[in-house]
Amino acid sequence: MKHKNYLIYEALCVIALFVFIIWICATHSGGTDKSVDEVAAPVLNVLTQDQMSKKTNADAAKAFGIDIDKTEGIVYYANDNVMDVTEMLIVKLNDPGDANELKTAIQNRVTDRENLYKNYAPEQYALLEDSVIKINGNIVFYCTAVNSDALYEAYKKAL
Repeated sequence: MKHKNYLIYEALCVIALFVFIIWICATHSGGTDKSVDEVAAPVLNVLTQDQMSKKTNADAAKAFGIDIDKTEGIVYYANDNVMDVTEMLIVKLNDPGDANELKTAIQNRVTDRENLYKNYAPEQYALLEDSVIKINGNIVFYCTAVNSDALYEAYKKAL
């Protein structure tokens, strides 16, 4: 009889643990309360001199098809040379539900640029293949650069 009681207690503990884990996952959507500029500041410290230059929100909207009204902030940097695909985008969205739509738009841009550079700029094509696109709740991070991993690490720490 005692053995049966222990099994019941074990089962209840396991169920309680699963409920707790599900509750934590459901209530924590990721993202941050920080402004996009606060998140971007440590990332910008990792940029090398003349690697990219700051672009406007209108430039980001044009390049990625972003609806600016759906954002709390945008930080967009890109190289001024047409033959250089280096760019970085950090967007804080009003609604985390819009993140997948933006991620798809970014992936489409990367694919279009891969098709464009594939046959005549293999170094740029390789950078595009190694692009980083991540969603953290209501924030989307995208980077194509020789040091994209270092930029992404700085971004993760900033969250």
